[in-house]
Amino acid sequence: MGSNLPRALLAGVVGVVVGLLIGRSTGPAPVSFPEPDQGRSAEEMEQRVAEALAEPRAFVRTVTLTRLYEGLTASNAAGAARAVSQRAGRADPVDLQTFLGAWALIDPVAAMQEVRSWPVRSRRNSGIATVMREWAAGGDRIAAANYYQTITDKETFETAAAPLVRGWATAGDVDGALDLARRFWTQSKRLDVADGLVRGVLNTQGPTALFAIVRGLDAPDDDALHQRLVRVSLNLGGREDPIAAAKLYEDVTRNGTPEWLAGALDRLAGDWRNDDPRAALEWLLTRPESVERREALTETMATWAIRDDDAAWKWLTARGLEADSSEPLDATNATLLAAILKRQARIAPEAAAAWLARLGDAHPARLPLARRIAYFWSMRDRAGATRWIDSLGLESLDRAAVEQSASWGRDAAARALEEGRPPEDEHED
Repeated sequence: MGSNLPRALLAGVVGVVVGLLIGRSTGPAPVSFPEPDQGRSAEEMEQRVAEALAEPRAFVRTVTLTRLYEGLTASNAAGAARAVSQRAGRADPVDLQTFLGAWALIDPVAAMQEVRSWPVRSRRNSGIATVMREWAAGGDRIAAANYYQTITDKETFETAAAPLVRGWATAGDVDGALDLARRFWTQSKRLDVADGLVRGVLNTQGPTALFAIVRGLDAPDDDALHQRLVRVSLNLGGREDPIAAAKLYEDVTRNGTPEWLAGALDRLAGDWRNDDPRAALEWLLTRPESVERREALTETMATWAIRDDDAAWKWLTARGLEADSSEPLDATNATLLAAILKRQARIAPEAAAAWLARLGDAHPARLPLARRIAYFWSMRDRAGATRWIDSLGLESLDRAAVEQSASWGRDAAARALEEGRPPEDEHED
């Protein structure tokens, strides 16, 4: 399963692991399992697990397997492993993780040896990751790291690195996890070791603790691992607490937005607008002008318009926008207006038409919106749409495009009428 690791790489990891493990004592409380002579035999366990795995109902299967694994012992684990291994190539990943998580608490070495023998690569690597993570997270991080030192197969070595870091972080030893991640990063630049650390902290301590840890890292601005930790923390932590993530983003970009943070603003806004589009919009408006900010404003305004059109319009017009003005809007307000007009063109095309001039002739969204308005207006009022198109004073090519959309709208309305459906059920191509 791959070539042997260079001795220098393995020696480097050995050195840091030995140094890290002295005196580490934090971690979760131990889990109690039956004594070997109190549980089922290996043969009984194999039969019962095989029967449970054949259960088609996921909830019933999971509950049954969990109860069986509560009786797992060092002597009957091999029986359960035989039943699981026979289905390893087609079993539900949750079923595999449930068993491997329990086995890793009893005999992680045997569990690791078993999963490393699985022929299906995806399941083998998933099993290795599960056992290593659960082994480290279960309180015996020293033994997990010592085992990691013995791995000479390159594929297994690389697969187990991030789960080992995540297990250490999950067990509460963030400093040790960070030291491990730093060494692995230095040796092979594996991005997932940073992800493992972030996920471990986030799972057990939550986003507030995660952001505090990231803020407290003593690393230069050009440190690649630090940059990766910030990005992953904003991405994953922002899903749970976008407000706190926004504050971290502000701290990191206080002196300008670095290139390595490209894309983070829109992802953060994406998480936030799912919960509170208004708050996300108002925060985005405090950010410096950029292409990414415009895209985030567009998506957030459009999302709000779909969810609550009235509230979105009320907020937008409270910024001083008026439809009957002939003055083109500034770039920010034009971005917001263009985003909300896309929905308005569908539900109230005549009203949307009254706002279109505020975008200005040069705005890139003007022609696409004019075509959309023409499409939906023509479905309802052919004559009114035609008069509006005539009033636009478009160049010949642009006019032809708008008239084509109007024609499509009339055709769609005719189809809907023939089929006995409201024209509004039609969608523009």
